[in-house]
Amino acid sequence: MTNLLNPDPAHEQLAQDAHARGDLATALRAHEAHLAARRQSGTAEAETFLFHALLLFQDGRLPDSLAIIDEGLHLFPDAPTLHENRGVLLLTTGDNGGAMQACLRALECGSQSPNTHDCLADAAGRLGRLDLAVQYGRAALEAKDRMFSAYPALATMPTTPPPPFNPLNPAENIIAYTLWGDSDRYFIPLLENLRLIKHLFPGWTARIHLDASVPPAQRHDLAQHGAQIVEFQLPPDMPGHRRLLWRFAVLGDPTIRRYLIRDADSLLTVKERVAVDAWLASNFHFHTMRDYFTHTDLLLAGMWGGVGGILPNIDTLFANRQGWRAEGNHIDQDLLSETVWPAIRHRCLIHDSVFTGCLGSVPFPPFGALLPGFHIGENSFLRFVANS
Repeated sequence: MTNLLNPDPAHEQLAQDAHARGDLATALRAHEAHLAARRQSGTAEAETFLFHALLLFQDGRLPDSLAIIDEGLHLFPDAPTLHENRGVLLLTTGDNGGAMQACLRALECGSQSPNTHDCLADAAGRLGRLDLAVQYGRAALEAKDRMFSAYPALATMPTTPPPPFNPLNPAENIIAYTLWGDSDRYFIPLLENLRLIKHLFPGWTARIHLDASVPPAQRHDLAQHGAQIVEFQLPPDMPGHRRLLWRFAVLGDPTIRRYLIRDADSLLTVKERVAVDAWLASNFHFHTMRDYFTHTDLLLAGMWGGVGGILPNIDTLFANRQGWRAEGNHIDQDLLSETVWPAIRHRCLIHDSVFTGCLGSVPFPPFGALLPGFHIGENSFLRFVANS
């Protein structure tokens, strides 16, 4: 039995190692023992409480996570990381005012984390303060660029313009998706996208990366509507959100000349077709879009694209990630920020309707505008439900 008056560092290392490989259950058990020992010996630090709160958050235990954060703040009232993550927790529970207060307190305590500005932008937007959402969103983007531009570039950019787009060979132009499970939220918009591609993106082919959790009938429908199906399987003990990375497999496919990465629950639009056309006519090798006040990531995982054969494959990118914040369902965007942005930041055409001018972004072309209240990358299934 562990002597609780002498905390065993092996428990902490076990928790960190298990978390790094995606084994959340083992990480939680090990860190519970470590935290209990630290409490009894009076040697707990702010980061001890923070890491445990993050594990609980990833396990979906939000009230328990918030309680651990508050326990830590009782001992360390000026710890910026605890205030920052308290803000994120409150935002997740819908307490937007509380989230803003917590993140503003984090800034007062010296927080330099882009995550603080992310949370402030999201909370301000939800409260209808779009002026503040734009202010904090720009700050988040600029902070992330400062942080990740210092990371190593994992690819060398070509010195020649990109090859011409060839719409007559759709097999080399891929729109990549990930799908798992049987939720209508993703299947219905994705099926609609397969119909839209024939009209909006006729020079492109949809490729869907999925696993055995997608019912056979749905797989059949997707294939019947022209989708390429690529089989994947999540390794045991891996967190489910890592499936989001499957669509990045196109980066390592030598047969692909151009790719677009998109979300299954977001309908393709005329606005993004016009933006993509502007990219295809440019000398930029990569393209990304921002069209909402929460689009404060350098590369939105479902709103970017590139020329094939430039970036490393997904295994290489993942092996070089540093994990700037706790792994969660934003792992795809975090991976892009850490491993792709440093290489492409000066070779990427950025269309932005909210933070226009930030990091060199330009307005969307003046064609194909969406109706008020609509934006690229939105959860389109809500529209299906509202109109059913």
